[in-house]
Amino acid sequence: MSKKNPILRNLISTVFFAVLITCGKEQTTESPRPVFYTLTAEIDVGIEGVPRTGEYKNPAGDTVRYEYRALEDFADLEVTLDGEAVPAKGWFIMHRDRHLSASCTKRVLWRYKTSQAVYYASPAVADDGTIVFSTGMYRNTDGWTPGGLYTLNSDGTLKWSVSHDDALYGPAIGDDGNIYVMDRNYAVHAYSPGGSRRWTFDDFEYPSFVKRDMGQRTPAIGADGTVYVGADGLYALDPVTGRPKWHFSRARFGRECIASPVIGADGTITVVIGQDTLYAVNPDGSRRWAFGFANEDELSMATPAIDADGTLYIPTESYRAGSNFYAVSSDGELRWRVHLPGDRIVRASPVIGVDGTIFLATKAGGADLRARLLALSPTGSLQWQFIIEGKHETPDDIYSTPAIGADGILYFGAETGMLYAVRTDGTLLWQHDIAAINWSSPIILTDGTLLIGGIDNGPGYTGYLAAVRTTSFGYAASSWPRFHHDNRNSGRCGNP
Repeated sequence: MSKKNPILRNLISTVFFAVLITCGKEQTTESPRPVFYTLTAEIDVGIEGVPRTGEYKNPAGDTVRYEYRALEDFADLEVTLDGEAVPAKGWFIMHRDRHLSASCTKRVLWRYKTSQAVYYASPAVADDGTIVFSTGMYRNTDGWTPGGLYTLNSDGTLKWSVSHDDALYGPAIGDDGNIYVMDRNYAVHAYSPGGSRRWTFDDFEYPSFVKRDMGQRTPAIGADGTVYVGADGLYALDPVTGRPKWHFSRARFGRECIASPVIGADGTITVVIGQDTLYAVNPDGSRRWAFGFANEDELSMATPAIDADGTLYIPTESYRAGSNFYAVSSDGELRWRVHLPGDRIVRASPVIGVDGTIFLATKAGGADLRARLLALSPTGSLQWQFIIEGKHETPDDIYSTPAIGADGILYFGAETGMLYAVRTDGTLLWQHDIAAINWSSPIILTDGTLLIGGIDNGPGYTGYLAAVRTTSFGYAASSWPRFHHDNRNSGRCGNP
């Protein structure tokens, strides 16, 4: 056998050994590792839904579903995905790391709940920031519920309260901080800023006068502290003793006052007596003038508003002739009268904008079950109507007098339970479900907090007072921006 090349022999041996090793192993293919992406979710307090705040590992291509809603006292829900706004409910695919966020603002800052409803009673605020409001209302099955007078700190905590056997209407606060409030039977109660009762007046000249179960019965406070109230006519009460300085009555046996009196810049007190005539009374109790409405069955249960030149604006209602709106000069002469569209009954009071526009909330009218907010020009022409969409089978009326914020936004409540914020062009800025039913008129503080009361969503006729965040820091610089003019409910033109 011939000798082989040693280099070739070594190469053959190496190849043979490699083949032998390869044949002795089972050949395998390794699977690629799965890819995961991270979902980072950041969800504000006040929002419920899924996914919640946290980091989540999701396989590539996985579908993620999300859904959020703001809780009762929160608003302005905004959901973003990777920095872009998206609907509050939807889905997306994990094809990269993703970031989901949901934010909101706390619209209702606090609620103070009461065992009785806040009925027609609009709150008032003293110069030191103390909040005053009252409770009690009529129930068809059980008659009138007891009432209470409450004072709160600015954060919604209780300072003091007193109970009453009868329902109470809206309070007024004097320049000295004393509180005056009327009950269902027209009695007037005076309290010190610390809660002690100073006096009660119920010694009416004609005690058998008709006591109506409606109206915004808030006293008016004169520049000298005199307390003016409607009952069987108009009374001027001494703020220290509660004794009458004088009593103005339109007829023997008296006629009832449902609405609240108002005071002009010259001290003239104006009030509707008997629902059919507007009276102007001098500070000494003498009659200045009387203005009767156009139709014999035409009535008014609203409180007038006063313009810078002393013109009074007041709505009326008549089941035969429909509803009218009057502008009456400071000397009792008719400036103009317009018929309100749709024969709408009006129980709220008018307010006046900076440019003289008059805003008026109405009940439903005729076959139209939708109440609305009207804007009238200074000469009475209709500028626009904002219609509220009802949520009950019966009409969702508006009894709440609007308040005009410093930025021109109008705020009012309704029987829908909504608090509405409407721009001065009649478009909706926002609405917030705040209660079961609302008749109370709102007030606005200089820090943008709005206060409003109503009937709560709980069982029975329980109530609440809510503090709501707004963009309006105080009132519009007009002659009459809210019910009874100012935050003390003084009803006095020119009162700060």
